[in-house]
Amino acid sequence: MYRLLIIDDEDVIVDGMADLFQEQVDMELEVYRAYNVLEAIDWLKQTKIDIVLSDIQMPGITGLQLQQRIMELWPRCKVIFLTGYNEFTFIHEAMRNGSFDFVLKTETDETIIGSVKKAIAKLDEEMVMHSTLQKTTLLLQRALPYIQKDYLRDILQGESYALGNRHSQFTQLSISLDPSKPVLLVVGRVDEWREGLSTFDRALIIYAVQNISEELLGVSTRVAFTDYERFRMVWLIQPKSDAEDSWDQILRFVQGTLEQIQHTSRQLLKIKLSIIVCSKPCGWEELPIRYITIKRLFGYGLGLGQELLLTDQAYGTDHDRFEPVKSPLQTHLWIDLKNDLEAGRREAFLAAFDGITALLAAQDEQTEKARTEWYYMLVVIYISILNYNSVLRLAAEQMDLDKLTMMQAHKTWSSAFDYLRELAELIFNHRSEGQTNSENDVITKIKKYIHEYVNGDLSLTRLSDFVSLNPSYLSRLYKHHTGESVTETIKQVRLQKSKELLRNPDIRMSDISERVGFLSERSFYRFFKSITKLTPQEYRELQK
Repeated sequence: MYRLLIIDDEDVIVDGMADLFQEQVDMELEVYRAYNVLEAIDWLKQTKIDIVLSDIQMPGITGLQLQQRIMELWPRCKVIFLTGYNEFTFIHEAMRNGSFDFVLKTETDETIIGSVKKAIAKLDEEMVMHSTLQKTTLLLQRALPYIQKDYLRDILQGESYALGNRHSQFTQLSISLDPSKPVLLVVGRVDEWREGLSTFDRALIIYAVQNISEELLGVSTRVAFTDYERFRMVWLIQPKSDAEDSWDQILRFVQGTLEQIQHTSRQLLKIKLSIIVCSKPCGWEELPIRYITIKRLFGYGLGLGQELLLTDQAYGTDHDRFEPVKSPLQTHLWIDLKNDLEAGRREAFLAAFDGITALLAAQDEQTEKARTEWYYMLVVIYISILNYNSVLRLAAEQMDLDKLTMMQAHKTWSSAFDYLRELAELIFNHRSEGQTNSENDVITKIKKYIHEYVNGDLSLTRLSDFVSLNPSYLSRLYKHHTGESVTETIKQVRLQKSKELLRNPDIRMSDISERVGFLSERSFYRFFKSITKLTPQEYRELQK
């Protein structure tokens, strides 16, 4: 989905264009309206805008001056100017400054739609150009990136040498971040891999993700990247600008750009990424605690199971309540099992559980030692989950948790592992129910908000701010659970409200139009007739 911002000082042009593009079912566009340049700049600061359709001459700030501001905020945005016949000097300057296209105001709707379609095609093309696996192959041949990543992992693990020697280490390792300023943490994971990929193939894809993200984020930020725990990843980000308000814009920029990184990874690399972003920057000493917190949130988040795109604000996270914890079992098996249990991957966890337990069925002294090690490895994983999640109370009600840390409390080793398997099932069931409840709460809040504020701002950006989710992710989550888009729900609520008001002959059309969220009667008439095939007045007459 791309975002289109329409700007003109004539309301009728803005509303007409907005209605035109909202009626294009073959174009996935979220349309925003601005009736002057200041409103346009407000929108540009609030959310990532992909395409701007703007008058070239407006009172106050001209379209050309606005173009410069757009390029500062969203360098990849495509600007299309609407112009008159006598403005070719402006056209020449606009094209020289990087505008995408211009359209004469006398052109047909089809011409304007065609220009926006060309802009969409160009945006798609640029995403292809931003990622080549040839670049990542060269990166694999260099030693410095490996050393940088090892050092950044040590920082995330809270190693004192890494945190204490930041200034000298950053210089020696050519890390572009400022060791004395706050940093924004972003954590990601690959949700699933295509079958048949080798370890080298997977490493190559991770480097491709790194290359894509550094190119896209690097326009306005300084960024460092590392991976961890078998192909999960971390971005550390700072603004390039030292302005006081730079962090506010960077947070918007990062969230908007991560949408594009997800989309590009899905289209080009054939992988699905889930990403969680800290809602605010933090100091370097606080970073290890934030890192542990975000990793845990992957296992308890809202979502479709894949392609999460969230901020920790969506969980009401209190970072201060967590302390860094180092596991004594740093093995791939331990990590994989823990991740599967946290993420709710029931089949993968139980397949490994049953497979290893079956291998330990032999009765000899060596196997007995291995069974004990396997049992207590699982105990460590379970405790890390139970201590964090509300499943502890439920588990205590349904099972004897005193047996958890005492293998000898079970009559046989078989009954011991049956106990652990039952506890795993309980954790998976609780997580599934909790996730569904959390998602249903979000959908309920959105529907209630739409009904209460049908005459207000119901843009995806406003709704996503209300529930602290990324706009693109909210759109997918809503459709997954309701079977319809947010836009379709808004249309139905507005239609229902319109019909209720039209049944009262004492309410003027202009008042009805305003009370259901339209800025002009003309837009209201077009909306109502496009759905009912009747004008509002004809519908009112039929109710008598």
